[in-house]
Amino acid sequence: MLTTKPFAAYNITYPYVYWDNFFTEEELVKMELYFDSQTLEEANVVGPEGKGEKNEVARITSVSMIQSKDENNWIFSRLLQLTEFINSQFYNYDILGFDYLQYTVYDKEGSHYSYHMDMVMDDKPKGVLELPRKLSFSLILSEREDYEGGDFDFMLSENGKLTSEQKRGRVLAFPSFVLHRVTPVTHGVRKSLVFWACGPKFK
Repeated sequence: MLTTKPFAAYNITYPYVYWDNFFTEEELVKMELYFDSQTLEEANVVGPEGKGEKNEVARITSVSMIQSKDENNWIFSRLLQLTEFINSQFYNYDILGFDYLQYTVYDKEGSHYSYHMDMVMDDKPKGVLELPRKLSFSLILSEREDYEGGDFDFMLSENGKLTSEQKRGRVLAFPSFVLHRVTPVTHGVRKSLVFWACGPKFK
């Protein structure tokens, strides 16, 4: 049970929560080998009509959308545990879970994702976002010395930002309406697993 973990295992730093060592190194290796066996494609961004479209000014990454299967069900189960615990401790949002994972690889020089929100502000969610995203999660799979650049920044104000420390196995969690970015990778490869907890619109 998650409640048996020491409180020091996780912490909150405005505007995000992080948890180190939720997964063992053996589990991280197993996950990375599995994700690396999946087919990657160029990432899209969500356009005005709720459809995915290419926009290299906004984003250059390679991704693989991971659906739940018997072979990876253990990953989904563990992430759901983590999601429910973090939500109950820090946010208490009305969430229904998540339906897929996104393995994201910054493998080209200049790969990046400009400031964006994961939650789309729309009266009628449509297209690829049928339910509003409420909580965003990023599991860092690369060692920090494996790449240069690739900082994970949160925008706090017009002229202010917070750069989150990244380390292998760290899970970052934050409200999906918070602006964030990954700065251009100038050398090496940055890998992460991204997923979103969805639920009914905020009231």
